[in-house]
Order: sequence, then structure tokens, then C-alpha cells
Amino acid sequence: MKKLLGTTLFLLTSNLFASTFFSGEGGGALNFINNKAFGFDPAMTFSGFLGGQLTLSNSLSLQGEFSIQTADLIDNGITKEASSTFRINEISATFTKTFAGATHTLTFFKGYNESIGSQKFIQRRLGTEKFSSILTENYLGQNGISVYEVFGTGGSYSLTLRDKPLALGLVVSRNNENTEDVSQLNADLRAATSTRFFTMDFLSGLGAPLYTKNSSDEDVVLLIDTLYLHTGIDFLLGNKYSTSSLFCQCGFEYFPVKSSAKSKSHEWADTYILIEPRFKFGDARLQLSVFNIPKNKLGKSLLLEEGVGGDFAAFVETMYKNHRNYSAGLHCMVGFEGRQFTNIKDGDLKDCMNMKFCPFTKLEADNGELNIMLQANVTKFADSKPGAFKLHIGYKKDL
Repeated sequence: MKKLLGTTLFLLTSNLFASTFFSGEGGGALNFINNKAFGFDPAMTFSGFLGGQLTLSNSLSLQGEFSIQTADLIDNGITKEASSTFRINEISATFTKTFAGATHTLTFFKGYNESIGSQKFIQRRLGTEKFSSILTENYLGQNGISVYEVFGTGGSYSLTLRDKPLALGLVVSRNNENTEDVSQLNADLRAATSTRFFTMDFLSGLGAPLYTKNSSDEDVVLLIDTLYLHTGIDFLLGNKYSTSSLFCQCGFEYFPVKSSAKSKSHEWADTYILIEPRFKFGDARLQLSVFNIPKNKLGKSLLLEEGVGGDFAAFVETMYKNHRNYSAGLHCMVGFEGRQFTNIKDGDLKDCMNMKFCPFTKLEADNGELNIMLQANVTKFADSKPGAFKLHIGYKKDL
């Protein structure tokens, strides 16, 4: 009996490890900032992430990801305790089964889970290539810029049709880190599709803050007297090979549909908008972008520092040298510091406008991608303000 049990356990363990597969992505970026308009007073920060998926069988996989952002490493000393923010972006388990003409996916998660803008959902369900904007490129993984963050503790179910490029889903989660410092229960529906000339990831749902005090500040077991509508969409009209295409992201988090004295009012300044027409001429690319990014999402990308503005990007996507893929280009960006699209005034064209020129290059290195970008803020330089010049050196690699 012991021999039979041992043989069975050995076979099960062998099959488990034989089918186990790991995949992932990691990256990091050093950001150099000159604190003086004239002279040399450098600061250096670091941002990075590491994530992966462990496939245990055809039906079960585990996902995890973390990110880190540091303060100035030079001022604090690299060997000293520089302040930093460490975050576990995602811990999740996914069960997948195919039957009745569809693939059914059940996920239990803590942290971020396939937020709108991360394009994780549409990549995992429909195998779509990433089509996000280079404006939102970051080295924080799922802690980067998102149209709407699916965040908290919860579960999701999705159904992906076998004969049609369509995925439908339901997400239920509880978020303890909302703007009101009150736990919030969220229920969301989402849909994604990917065809030759149209790709979309859409989510919409309701959030209910779970209060434990009533309007008279008396303790209660549970009070739900406010409902917020939230939504987000991420779509591309055309494709990466089209002569012209249109990329768009938009969404908001708090729109009261059932109000109380405690409810947060909707502010249009908190609406996320990114509209980006794209043009292709052989290997050359032109992209025109206008954006309004809520202030709580700024500081997570390499480029976006102002809440509202526009960008003109011209670059060559494919150049081969020594059997490596190179790309190089230039961003010409105008942004309005401390403003959103609802509070720009005529005087802001002079008082808070920043104009930046950002040459960049990307090249293959050790099966990964090296990204080098210089930011020259000509407005700050002309006004003798600090932070006129920045240098970003980042590297990403599939694991």
C-alpha cells in the first residue's frame, strides 16, 4: 500500500512540474534631473517593476507583480536609507476551462487586476498585441497610468467565445483605498473585442461606499446611501499597420447616481481623456495627441507631468543595424502646469505653459528593450527654473 501511494504521489508530482511554465516581464528606469537651470546639481530616482505568471496546469495559473519608486538617491546617498514606495501590484489565481463553445475564466485577486488602460484583459483573453500610447509608457507595471483602475480584493469571471473575437466579463471587488477613506464595493461589467480594424476594451459599473456612521454621526452596522457610476474605454480604430488610425482612452471614477450629504461630487477635471490620431508612412510614424489626465495619475509615466496639453511625436519605428532593431524620434509637447481642461484661462498661455522637446531612442539589447530619452523644458530654462533637463534610461525584458 505504501509503495502504491508513493508511486502515485511521484507520478502526480512529476506531471505537475512537467506542465509548469513561468513567463513574465521586468523593467527599471533611472531618472536623472538637474535641480538647477544653470550649473550642475543632479538628482537621481529609480522606478521599476517585476511581474510573472506561473502556469501550473492547463487550468490553473498564478500571477504576481510588484513595483517600486524611490526618492532622490544622490541626495540621500545610495548606501543610506532613501525613502521609497514599494507596492505589491497584483496577487491572483486564475482557473480556466473550455466548454460549451467558449473559454471560461475565473480569477481571485488582491491588488490591481487587468485595469482599463493596462490592456492585460484583452491581451490575455484575445491574444491582442499591445496598442497603448507611447505617452503613457512607464516602468511601474500595473501601477502605472490607467484610465480606470480595477483595484482591491475580489473576483472576476469572463467568457471568451471560441468562434468570435469577443470576451465578456463581470468583476466584483472591495476597495479600501478610495478617496473618501471608506471601503467601497464595486460591481463592473466589461466587454472586449479585437477585429482587423477595431480593438476595444470597455468597463462600466457602480461603486457603493460602505459607511458605518449615519448622517447624525451615529454608529450603524452598514449604511449604503450613495452610488457612483464609473467607466473606462480603451480602443483603436484601425491597426498598427494602417496608414492612419485613431487611438482613444477616456473614463471617470466618480459620477453620483444616488447622492447623499457625504457623496463626492463629479469634477470634469477628474475625467481621463487621451485622443491620438496616428499616421504611418513606410517606417515613419506621426502621432498627434491631446490629453487631460487627472492629477492623481501624474508622475507615473516618463513624459506626462502636466494634467492637460498636447504632443506631436515623429519617429522611425524600424531601423536595422548589426541585426538589431532600432527606433528613434522626437516629442514636441506643450503642457499647462497645475491645470485641467476646465480651468485654463487666457493668461495660462504665459504663466503656466511648459514647452518640451524630448528626443528618444529605443534599441534591442540582450533580448530586451533599452529606452533612452532626454527632456529639455525650454520654458523652464528660459525662466531659470529647476528641472529644465531630465534624462531617462530604462530597460524592459520578457522573462
